[in-house]
Amino acid sequence: MSILDDLPAIVGDALGDIFRDGSISVPGAQTTDGQGGYTVGDPTVSTCKLLVDDYSDFRRASAGIPASDRKIIVLASTISPAVVPTVGWTVTASGRAWQIIAVTRDPAGATYELQAR
Repeated sequence: MSILDDLPAIVGDALGDIFRDGSISVPGAQTTDGQGGYTVGDPTVSTCKLLVDDYSDFRRASAGIPASDRKIIVLASTISPAVVPTVGWTVTASGRAWQIIAVTRDPAGATYELQAR
């Protein structure tokens, strides 16, 4: 076991007070409707600590990110280990819900950066 394995918890402990409460909604399981389609079960909500930010003008212009998209940083240690943010899921912060468009994780595994709209 190395320090790298402990890094997400160390970062989470250090920054937990700065980040805000939020949640990630994991879609429910798909079940057949008996007619060739499916229905989706109730979503599971996982609480987390996050920050909502804007992208820089340079990053928006160079990556083609729309002005309406937001950058959301999630502390990995504050979500359930079974929950890995995925495109199409919903993240909620400050009473507003966004759909996740893109997900990246830092090399240490301490945070997720979500592009959301």
